[in-house]
Amino acid sequence: MYPDEFPRNAWYVAAHSSEITREFLSRWILGDPILFYRTEAGEPVALVDRCIHRQMPLSMGNLRGDRVECGYHGLTWAPDGKCTRIPGRATIPDSVRVQSFPLHEGSGFVWIWMGDPEKADTSLIPDHHWYTADGWTTATGTQHMNARAQLLNENLLDLSHLSFLHLTSIGSPEIAETAVTVESDDTWVRVSRHMPRTVCPPYYVKVTGIDSDIEREQHADFFAPAFHTTTTTLKPYGDAGDERKCHQKTLHGITPETRTTTHYFWSVSRDFALDDEELTGYVSNSVSTVIGQDIEACEAIEHIIAAWEPSYPEELNIKVDGGPLRSRKIVQAMLDKERAEGVVGRPHNPSDSVARAAAEASTRRRQ
Repeated sequence: MYPDEFPRNAWYVAAHSSEITREFLSRWILGDPILFYRTEAGEPVALVDRCIHRQMPLSMGNLRGDRVECGYHGLTWAPDGKCTRIPGRATIPDSVRVQSFPLHEGSGFVWIWMGDPEKADTSLIPDHHWYTADGWTTATGTQHMNARAQLLNENLLDLSHLSFLHLTSIGSPEIAETAVTVESDDTWVRVSRHMPRTVCPPYYVKVTGIDSDIEREQHADFFAPAFHTTTTTLKPYGDAGDERKCHQKTLHGITPETRTTTHYFWSVSRDFALDDEELTGYVSNSVSTVIGQDIEACEAIEHIIAAWEPSYPEELNIKVDGGPLRSRKIVQAMLDKERAEGVVGRPHNPSDSVARAAAEASTRRRQ
């Protein structure tokens, strides 16, 4: 079955760097509301978007320097989650906190770790340097999907759908008929196609200027649990050398919002026509449309799946499903491992128990 839960001890794209500013950004991730902002020094911050006093979203409050003031009763929280002010109270125990989340910013994305902070190893973040690297020009976007994230994971590993869903933009009939190779380990899947001769799809005619048959390669890389790099290379058919070879790197951050809704953070980088701003605008609009088609397909599938839950409709697997099914097994194995270790749902917040203990003590005094 398609997973509708995702591991917490993992890095997820939380935002494009440009999305996080001194203005509050509220975004749900893995079923939790998260408040993002930047300190005066420019560092990104992520706090749970709820005041533990009466659950008021902190994003409805005010930013006072680097601290967040709840808009309901004025409790104030530092970037590390510690409460620094309770109106009418002189001292505040260090244990009174809202949850903060580890972040890592680099190469255009801000990543968030939703699980045990002690396990937040930034070496686990996949390479995505093309987003901001010299010699590349990048278009970006953020879109939303009313379907579970795994549907996009599998969509991006089965590029045979380009021959049908995207035939008028990035696809051609030969793609679905070309054999694939699948490589994988416990955290990574690669699905590759080499097409020695194929027609140049309309999108690539526009962006590369090649209006003839091409030699094309595709590599779809999945980094569990929710990040993809799609590499497309093409050059005119018959070229002996690579002088006219064009490279495009598409990055996909597939971040679960809830069980059945998803954030889609994408970027498309190219190593040609670097200064053509009009072309970058065309890429941005075209890719947004293509991704919209993928989202529409996944939402339709989600509607069917939901009608069968908690059972599951019959499904036929074919040869090109090797990569997608492998990704499904990897995500499930990560979930099984966390459950065996006792990691279930959102992590424990010490402040919640402090609040509960205080409430119980108050109740006892009244009695």
